[in-house]
Amino acid sequence: MREPSVQKHLSPGVFLSLIVMLYMFAPISTDMYLPALADMVDELDTTESMLNATLYCYMMFLGISMVIMGPLIDKFGRKGILIGCLAEYIIASFFAAMVTSVGQLIILRILQAVGSGGVMTITTAFIKDSYSGPKMTLVLRVVAIIAVIGPVAAPILGSMIIVNLGWRYTFFAPAAFAAICLLISLFVTETLPEEERITGGFGDMMHGMRTILGNRLFMGFMLMICMFNLPFMGYLSVSSYIYEGTFGFGAYLYSVMLVAALLGAVVISILVARYTSRIVNRRMIPFYLVLGFAGTVILLTVAKHSPYLFLLAFILILGSSTTVRPWGMGVLMRSHDGDSGTLSSMINALFFAVGTVGMAMSTLPWPDYITGLGCLGLIACAMYLIMMVWVMRSDGSAIRELDGTAAGEDRR
Repeated sequence: MREPSVQKHLSPGVFLSLIVMLYMFAPISTDMYLPALADMVDELDTTESMLNATLYCYMMFLGISMVIMGPLIDKFGRKGILIGCLAEYIIASFFAAMVTSVGQLIILRILQAVGSGGVMTITTAFIKDSYSGPKMTLVLRVVAIIAVIGPVAAPILGSMIIVNLGWRYTFFAPAAFAAICLLISLFVTETLPEEERITGGFGDMMHGMRTILGNRLFMGFMLMICMFNLPFMGYLSVSSYIYEGTFGFGAYLYSVMLVAALLGAVVISILVARYTSRIVNRRMIPFYLVLGFAGTVILLTVAKHSPYLFLLAFILILGSSTTVRPWGMGVLMRSHDGDSGTLSSMINALFFAVGTVGMAMSTLPWPDYITGLGCLGLIACAMYLIMMVWVMRSDGSAIRELDGTAAGEDRR
């Protein structure tokens, strides 16, 4: 395994800040404009269902973009494609702010997703290229928290922008943010040396993806660590209906409950990172299931009787999603040499694919939204349990880091 790459023109702190900023793209672009749906329906002369299509199309093409970009950045390097994706995202966001029809907005949201997916894939590859051991795990924890905070915080930030400037600025603002990232990215030192890039044609580019897909245990572990994104993204889709409709909260209190859930999840993530870094990875697998299952039980039993019990349930589920993802990504990245762009693209694409399914399933005709989220939690727990039994029975040859720790130690 080669030594982590070193930045020649950016300090470690600036490069880490850039990684954090780049990882914000997909989350903040997901739903910042949603608080203005009613105004947008009138101004664009459309329906709410058509505007919701802008969200679903974004999520779908985000995943597609990630899968495509992985092999590309393993062949052509990171920096050039990053700059291209940022430039494309800026242009798409700028024109999205000036649309006159929902059809135009859908097309531009798809283009936004292409840029966002590329940026997110490259950012994860940067982490594998540039860090190792406990430092890589720490950076993964930070970006995992951002992945959770972003979709929740974006509507809150969007509300502030909409009240003061109007909904079109929810597209201008990310474009300006991307422009800052683009400027800093010009000084990034390429992290994938020429000699480690894929050579040959399309078949050679797809070799890494075929290798990963052919490792069924590897893919099962990848699916396992993404499963709690199913109820989380479902929660994002319907939480406003629950807090404002079921519990009678206003918009301000609803925002407070979102922030409380995020803070609770962050606290869980910090505690887990502090006290479990030297526990063998194989032994950590059941812990995340217990955490998510506890939240699911509360959802299905007592959550509908109190907004605070509902909050507790989702603190536990968010805590599980926020902690299992970086831990699992670290295990997979340390277990797989080469093709880091392809690997990062597949992890991120699967994470968002599971989330998209959760968003769609949360709006099915359940008896009530809380019961529906509880059922999504049960599905996530059942799938996690199946994958867990399979992984726990393995000898560790397919995922060699199972017998290591988050601190990078081998305890075999």
